[in-house]
Amino acid sequence: MKKSENNSNMSRRDFLRGATAGAASLAASGLFGGMGSLVHAEEAAADAIYIAGTYSATAMGIGAVTVTMTFDETSITEVVVDVSNETADIGQLYGETLQEALMAAQSAEIDGVSGATVTSDAVKEAAANCIAQAMGVAEALDATSEEAESGSWKDAPDPVDDSEIVETYDADVVVVGHGYAGLNACRYLASQGISVILIESQSEDSYQAMGNEAGTPNASVLLDLGVPEIDPIEYYNNWMVNSGYQANPGLVMKFCQNSGAAMDEYLSVLSEEDLSYMTTAFYPPTEHQMSSIGAYKFWPSTCSFYSSECNQTYIHQKNREKAIEDGATFLFSTEAQQLVMEDDAVVGLIATNADGDYIKFNCQAVILATGGFGANSQMQEDLLTDLGGCLTPDESFSVLMDSDGRGIQMGYWVGAKLDSLGIPTMNGKHYHPGYPQGVWLDADGKRYCNEYWGPIEFRGRPALQMQRSFYAFYDSKLPEYLEYSVPSHGSTYADEDTIAGVEEELANALAAGSEGVQGNDLSATYTRYGAETLDELLDLVCTDDTVKENIKASIERYNELCEAGTDEDFGRESELMFPVKEGPFYCDIKVPDIGWMMCTCGGLLINAEQQVLDDYYKPIKGLFASGNCASGRFGTEYFTPTPGVSLGTTITLGRECGKSVEKFLNGEL
Repeated sequence: MKKSENNSNMSRRDFLRGATAGAASLAASGLFGGMGSLVHAEEAAADAIYIAGTYSATAMGIGAVTVTMTFDETSITEVVVDVSNETADIGQLYGETLQEALMAAQSAEIDGVSGATVTSDAVKEAAANCIAQAMGVAEALDATSEEAESGSWKDAPDPVDDSEIVETYDADVVVVGHGYAGLNACRYLASQGISVILIESQSEDSYQAMGNEAGTPNASVLLDLGVPEIDPIEYYNNWMVNSGYQANPGLVMKFCQNSGAAMDEYLSVLSEEDLSYMTTAFYPPTEHQMSSIGAYKFWPSTCSFYSSECNQTYIHQKNREKAIEDGATFLFSTEAQQLVMEDDAVVGLIATNADGDYIKFNCQAVILATGGFGANSQMQEDLLTDLGGCLTPDESFSVLMDSDGRGIQMGYWVGAKLDSLGIPTMNGKHYHPGYPQGVWLDADGKRYCNEYWGPIEFRGRPALQMQRSFYAFYDSKLPEYLEYSVPSHGSTYADEDTIAGVEEELANALAAGSEGVQGNDLSATYTRYGAETLDELLDLVCTDDTVKENIKASIERYNELCEAGTDEDFGRESELMFPVKEGPFYCDIKVPDIGWMMCTCGGLLINAEQQVLDDYYKPIKGLFASGNCASGRFGTEYFTPTPGVSLGTTITLGRECGKSVEKFLNGEL
């Protein structure tokens, strides 16, 4: 890797640091157009800086973020930050923290909150605009207005002129993103003596990896624990059944054949003590744990790292250290902006460093491993059309954790084709109506599906077209029936501790009477009620006599089908027909949160070598994509024949992407 400096050009950030001009000259410089324009108030003028008053501005985070600031002539006297539209468990938690930081800094130049970057950036943008208004050099920003939203993520930015570049780096390959795919691609390339630079937008001291467990067939660390070896062909065929044969066959087969070796390499940086903290979901199996439901098969083959002593952030650090030892370069606080093209080939990348200055990378190949686009509201609307069409007029997308889609944008700007068949999301397109061991009824009290259909991600799909409240009824034998589960996200690992916890929850619901017990899971809020008889329970959960009669008739019909051993109504497997007839009885009333997701899992169309394809399905020379910014792993819906397969596939396919790039550099692609 070579680095050169361009000292003949003063950066815009350096100019701002030395600026003492008044408001007029600040306005003329176009300072307040974006996040790179944050200035310290005390640097703007010597005496009166502000026009005293109160100013508000709104910027887009996950939702609309509003900052209101009050000024006297020389200082900010009050700050109010409204993050009520942000994700409840993330952005909404940090409004007061960001508010205090703005007040203390007397500036919009504050540190963001790790884990709430999107909200932090929106707060800083809105605060910068408030300051600009108080200085008389800008109009109020309202990112929710029609005018503000007129720009599209599809609009490519103007090329960055060489005169704006302050540093230039040379390498064979640039990897964008320090997630599982990018890190493992980088590590492989470095191990082969290939010059590689990985850039990451997070700062190094606050870097955090997302996720905990990786579904990985045939990893040595699992086989050594006694986890059964998995036939990769059987696993592949089951995967393609799950995807409706919409996943990329060559890409999936690479995962199935190479997952064990990839995980072995990923974990090779750990000590025996580190590995002692690993657990594996659904292993050892409980007495009645199942390996299939109908045509769908499941396997317990997961490497889980939940301890603070050895979590995924720590494992990433150890892999980063190994890659650096092998010659890789890592640049944190570095955000990719646009790709550089020459003669229809990607030959470089423009990024900004921690100071907001432009830097350039000259290379032969770029790997986009930037994650999903769930934090970009425009991209949600444009790319999640199937899910968006299921939302009611008062619903909107809500995202727990995700990226802003920058990698997908950059690919699109140079001609990449986007997935048009339907992009999977973690949650979003389904919800968990309840334990499948019970009977599920719609808002009218009528059974509407096979509660035990295959993966849990598929069981909730029928609810997309009937989003109201739902009932899930169980009887006293629920803890016993819970043992009939499969290794999959959302299923119950029926060990002694789990069953004891469920028994306690049921007892609490029974004791709560008409108050019920409030709860929530990944996709719905619910209230659980309990009563000694079904009639008493119905009086607690329903006031409509017609619905009550429907519920009683539905449960009676379901019990008859259980006794007959054949589900003539919805095809539930006979061995999984558990009647609801022995009191006490329990009911969960659930309200689904369709559109709530953890992240998106697709975007750029790639081939089995993970080359990004153009509108004519031809590879864009020098451009690769791996992980959540690329489609091809799941078809149109995320599913888990083994818990953690999203991380498992990205670890494996990231490494495989590195191999493909190596072939490209050798002229083999």
